[in-house]
Amino acid sequence: MALVIGHEWNILFANNPKIHAFAVAKEGAVIWQTDNWNLVEDIDNILKAADKDEKKLTTGGVTYERVASNDDSYIASSDGKGHLILVLIDEHSWAIAFAAPTAVPELAIIDIRKTVIQIRGHV
Repeated sequence: MALVIGHEWNILFANNPKIHAFAVAKEGAVIWQTDNWNLVEDIDNILKAADKDEKKLTTGGVTYERVASNDDSYIASSDGKGHLILVLIDEHSWAIAFAAPTAVPELAIIDIRKTVIQIRGHV
């Protein structure tokens, strides 16, 4: 599992270097994350925001405001600090990415969805 996710992260970052960090959560716990990111303390708040379609989300001391969301994704942005993007992998798992402030989250989510397709079944 970790090898597949790590491999797919490398491909994602190579294709879109504006995505700076990536994590996978399953059943409410972080099961994989890039070395430059630690979501363990904030994962409950992050998943709750996506599940309840909340207007605001605070993680790592940064407050993000929801830009778009639906049943299988959640995009939140913070003025000048970047974008938090969640994509549902399966009914128990989410992919979570952090994109640079210069990224266009509506485009970055396309790359993240491609990664989710590749890791689905390995989580």
